[in-house]
Amino acid sequence: MRATLAKFAVPAVLYVVLGVLVVIPIVMIAVASFLNVPPFSGAGALAFTTANYGQLWNSSIGMAAFNTFTIALGGSAIALVIGCGLAWLAARTDIAAPSFVYLAGIMPLFVSVLVAAAAWSSLASGHSGYINLLLTGLNIPWHVDVESRTGIAFVFGLYYAPYPFLFMYGALSLVHSDMEEAAALGGASIVTTLRKITFPLVKPALLGAMLLVFALMAEDFPVPELLGQPVGIQTLSVAIYNLMTHTPTQQNAASALSVLLMCVTAAFVFLQRRLLGGNDYRTVTGKGMQTRRFRLGWARNVAFAAVVGYVLVAMVLPGFALLEGTFRTNLYISDVAALFAPAGLSFAPLISAVTDPVVLSGALNSLGSGLGAALVGTAIFFSIAYVVHRTKLPGRTPLEYLATVPVAIPALVLGIGILWTWLASPLPVYGTLTLLSIGYIARFLPQGYRAVASSMMQVHDDLENAAQIGGASRPQIVWHILLPLIRDGVASSIFIVFILSLRELTASLFLYTTNTRTLAIVIYEKYISGSWSQVASISVLFTIALALVTLGGRRWLQNRV
Repeated sequence: MRATLAKFAVPAVLYVVLGVLVVIPIVMIAVASFLNVPPFSGAGALAFTTANYGQLWNSSIGMAAFNTFTIALGGSAIALVIGCGLAWLAARTDIAAPSFVYLAGIMPLFVSVLVAAAAWSSLASGHSGYINLLLTGLNIPWHVDVESRTGIAFVFGLYYAPYPFLFMYGALSLVHSDMEEAAALGGASIVTTLRKITFPLVKPALLGAMLLVFALMAEDFPVPELLGQPVGIQTLSVAIYNLMTHTPTQQNAASALSVLLMCVTAAFVFLQRRLLGGNDYRTVTGKGMQTRRFRLGWARNVAFAAVVGYVLVAMVLPGFALLEGTFRTNLYISDVAALFAPAGLSFAPLISAVTDPVVLSGALNSLGSGLGAALVGTAIFFSIAYVVHRTKLPGRTPLEYLATVPVAIPALVLGIGILWTWLASPLPVYGTLTLLSIGYIARFLPQGYRAVASSMMQVHDDLENAAQIGGASRPQIVWHILLPLIRDGVASSIFIVFILSLRELTASLFLYTTNTRTLAIVIYEKYISGSWSQVASISVLFTIALALVTLGGRRWLQNRV
């Protein structure tokens, strides 16, 4: 009897943990969408109603849904073209400096989308945008405006391109060259070979990248908030935030809209699995791996110039905008010549930002909550992966499905659900960094679990079985055998969750208080209040820190994001 109970104990504990992290927040959102008053508000007697869903049938929400779809569709197309193009150039061509091309593919990971949106708002919004000042100075009758649907989709495309790049780079590196070489011998051009052979072989990665970036853009909050809200362009995530925060608040209607957005993202995740299921795309065989690199000929220099152009647009121009905002004492710029005038430059704004107690507190809060999420989260991810892949305990299979559920939950929605979950808890968690760490663990559960589980699946259990026969206990086997063998996977999980937590804004919006602002929250609040010089100064330091952390962990980042 005792042995039987012990078999159920560990899975039961993990089910409780995943229930608190994922299931209860979803249930809280769903229940709130059918209530007449917000949960735990004390605003009146609770009653069930469907009126909240009826409120969604209006022109404002309809336009928000249209904006979400069109922006995500356009942004996905741009991200796929850039990401797939860079991946093909780096993995399958004789382009100059392929290591630089690979670095170009992951460079936008150094930049928070919040920072990117803030930088592009100064580069190309209104007539005072730096790019528009340059066009006016050159007497070019063009006007670039990122505060539009096209502009938001463009920014999305630039900074979500690393996702299709990483998907496609790994897949293209594993494509066998036999069929491509046969096509070349038959006289097929590079374009024909790509269209009919190469890209059909990497269809899983292509579809996976397409659906992933669409779902990520559909639920993104910072970019449409900073670039769309000032001109009245509202997406579903922005509409949810407005319903939750604008007076009078409509939290139950926000819950209903959250359920709608959650269904949209879940549908795309389900569609991804349906499209990829049951097909055989294997190209690596026992004949040995030979990857053919296409010779670009005269297009080699053109392709490299295009890569450099992407780096300039995605990294150099926003970096210039941030540096201008950081060191310029007078933010009014009359013409393009004033951008380069040294008279208006000073270190005072940067020093003011660095010494600001709010900024220092935000940095410490980001580090504390990020490290807490990375370390505690990885322990949870390891436990789930071990039960699923190294034991025959009852109920282990559904644990893996629960661990991937947050992929289909928008960050804003998850944050609201976690808020209400812990408001109902007797534990004094609200208003602490612990709540932020809990939010990040739930938010990045799929990424962290995948990093650990993939490493664990690659290691055969022969050594563990031999140790168990020799009398070693499970804790001894895990500590002395399994952990040393999969240390890269564990380190990968810690690193990925840490850096994603540092960048995260959306999941924090409803979980922070005055004393638990993270650096991303500080940047957002400074931007909303119009303190551009402080936004730029903090963003420069934030971007440098992210770049150093990302480069320091590139060993674990490659092919795991």
